[in-house]
This record gives sequence, C-alpha cells and structure tokens, in this order.
Amino acid sequence: MPSNNRTATRKVVLRLRDGSLRKCRIFSNFSAAYKKVKVLTADGEVEDVDRGALKAIFFVRSFAGNSKHHGSRSFKDGSPKAGRAVCVRFADGEVLRGRVLNMAEGRPGFFLFPADPDDNNERVFVVRAPDVTVEVET
Repeated sequence: MPSNNRTATRKVVLRLRDGSLRKCRIFSNFSAAYKKVKVLTADGEVEDVDRGALKAIFFVRSFAGNSKHHGSRSFKDGSPKAGRAVCVRFADGEVLRGRVLNMAEGRPGFFLFPADPDDNNERVFVVRAPDVTVEVET
C-alpha cells in the first residue's frame, strides 16, 4: 500500500462502548473533529465507525500484544515527560494512566500517552463521555 498521507494506515484496536473490540487499521489523516472514523477492516473494506459508539481508539504496536508483559501504571525511565499526568477511569472499570498534552474542554476527546513505555499501546484516543472521569495527578 502506498505510504502517502491519504492511504497510510496505523494498527488500532477500537474499543466500543458496548464492550466489543475490533482490530483494524486507521488512516493516518484521522481527526477527532469528524463524527465518523474511517477504518480499513481485516477484509480490506473501508468502513465508517460512529465516534459516539467508541470508548477509545488504541494505537497499538502489534495486534498480538505481549501476554507476558503486565503493564505498569507507574511512570518510570522512558515514560513520556511532556504533558499532564492523568488517570482515566471508564464506566466499565478500566483505568489508564499516562500523560496528556491537550485536554481542552469542548473537544470530542484527547490523546493519552501511556505511563508504561513498554506498553503495547503507543497512544490512546479517549472519547469524551459523561461516564469517563479524568483526574489530573500532581
């Protein structure tokens, strides 16, 4: 596949609010401003996913992950240095810790960079919703 901005893709795991997940690829021109997220399915089909149906988009290094790695929620050498340290709690009980560069109110979501530099997640786009809490850590 050509690697220009219009067709380049990244591996993502879409976590939906209904508890399901989908492994697919997202186009590099992803923008949180759009109400639909354009993805490339495993079957090679282009599909639009409603942003409102999403809990978060996990930009992953590998679809397989690393079952031997038990993620750390603490910051350590190699953790991101820039941004505010936050703890994100989802309604389903999942908790993510990391740093956020821009969490401006009124935006549909924000990118979180995981505290654990060895995490399979390179970054996570957290979709804002009333049942998602974000605590800024000091």
